[in-house]
Amino acid sequence: MTNQGNKQADKHAARPESAARPGLSRRAFVLGLGASAAFVAGGSLAACAPQTSKDASDTSATGSSAEERSDANGGSSASEEAPDTIQAAAEKPADKQEAKEADLVVVGSGIAGMSAAVEASRAGAKVIVLEKHTVTGGDSSICSGNFYCCGSKKQDDLGYTDYGTPEEVAQFYFDQSDGDANMDICRLVAEHGGEAMDWLVELGCDFDKKPEEGATDRSMLSTTGGKGLVDNLIAEAEKNGVELMMETRAVEVIMDGRAAAGVKARQGSTEYIINAKAVMLACGGFDGQDWSKELYAPGAVGWHTFSSPGNTGDGIELARQAGAMVLLKGGLSQIHLVGHDPLPLNDELSSLRMVSTGVFVTDLGYRCANESMTSQFDYFTPFVQSGRKKFFIICDSQLPDKRLELVKKGVEKGVVNTADTIEELAEEAGLPSYPLAKTVERYNALCEAGEDTDFHKKPEDLQALTQAPFYAIQITPNTNDSFGALAISTKAEVLDENRQPVPGLYAGGTLGNAELFYLRYAVSGASLCMGTVTGRIAAQSALESAGL
Repeated sequence: MTNQGNKQADKHAARPESAARPGLSRRAFVLGLGASAAFVAGGSLAACAPQTSKDASDTSATGSSAEERSDANGGSSASEEAPDTIQAAAEKPADKQEAKEADLVVVGSGIAGMSAAVEASRAGAKVIVLEKHTVTGGDSSICSGNFYCCGSKKQDDLGYTDYGTPEEVAQFYFDQSDGDANMDICRLVAEHGGEAMDWLVELGCDFDKKPEEGATDRSMLSTTGGKGLVDNLIAEAEKNGVELMMETRAVEVIMDGRAAAGVKARQGSTEYIINAKAVMLACGGFDGQDWSKELYAPGAVGWHTFSSPGNTGDGIELARQAGAMVLLKGGLSQIHLVGHDPLPLNDELSSLRMVSTGVFVTDLGYRCANESMTSQFDYFTPFVQSGRKKFFIICDSQLPDKRLELVKKGVEKGVVNTADTIEELAEEAGLPSYPLAKTVERYNALCEAGEDTDFHKKPEDLQALTQAPFYAIQITPNTNDSFGALAISTKAEVLDENRQPVPGLYAGGTLGNAELFYLRYAVSGASLCMGTVTGRIAAQSALESAGL
């Protein structure tokens, strides 16, 4: 373990503020995010009651950040019903019990789980995959298919060779975590990412460069989206004899002493005892419901989410049963949306969520962020620190013609408010008039001075708001993945409190990203890459350990 990588859960509580990058103050940590880690380390969910209904359209959570969802309304708002925890599910009486045997049982059918299933089944192992919902793939199947890597044959064949070295990619990941990552895991993903893409291509997947201004040669995109990747993996797995059990939820890791030896699962009123030589957890994150965010990242409770409603921390609780160390940092991938009744991301007005010359304010009228931040993921921290759930970008008519045209379309669609004065704008947008007027007054004074001493906005983006009409672009925070769950080794082994492997237990994808990401997502495509890499390595390690 490198010195950079040896991060312990207690160190997060003492994390200092960073002036260079947006970070959490200790106060915000204690009141918002840090409480989640403390709860999971010392508490249990056993007292929670079962959920009383289930949406058949739910998809399982997996190891892919669902960045670039095409339909914001396809996301889940958090349920107000009783929490549907694995403990509650396990307490329901079973009408019958059945037993199964496998070499490897995989929990979750997204990119990480299916990569493990394919890798193991190609080597001749008997594999069972458990998927708790009616459809496969979870977040992996509803993301756009971004894949961030370097050194693949596919990139070379297409002429996209300006991708740097694996060490540079690893350092990029580490830097994006504000130094709160495990450099060994950063290197693992960076060094095997290109190989993972070529493996997917071998299975019939295809990629091209991400068609976006400013995209680097590392940013690739599946030509069939995330769903195409998962569908190809499932087809290969089924060809190799993998058994895929749908609507089957893992509720307990079976232990033989310190070693994982299988899984108990529920399919309706039937309990399955699945004995296995190894268990691989790939069942996603915890941001699909408000009750699970309350437990693991309370600062984002009430936010909109694109993630699967099934992202409720099942893997965290399953691993805790086996004595795993949990490294909850409270981080989430955040893509804010236009409109308080959010528009889909593929709507042309979605580009209004990043207006560098405007003023980002909360629904209390106070400024909350450095508007020069170029990554939407960076806004997670100021949103959480504000404690609010609705935001606005205040701007005037001094916008480029194309942008002003979009703003006016936003007025027609009801996602942008407009008025001839700031006071009238506040009334139209439902904002308190005096705080907003003082915020704009202060901002204009900073513009005149040529230096933003409040939020350190770039001088070239400092543009006073003086020309009527004025506009308030409605902004809604949204999550699409969670960061920080289980610590894993470079063999994808789940680690205990002493950072020793729990024998027979492996994890990948979102469940294993605790030491790759911190509070914000590093870059689009990192999750699909990590899911593929860690899924394959988990299978390889499990088979090696079992002597298969």
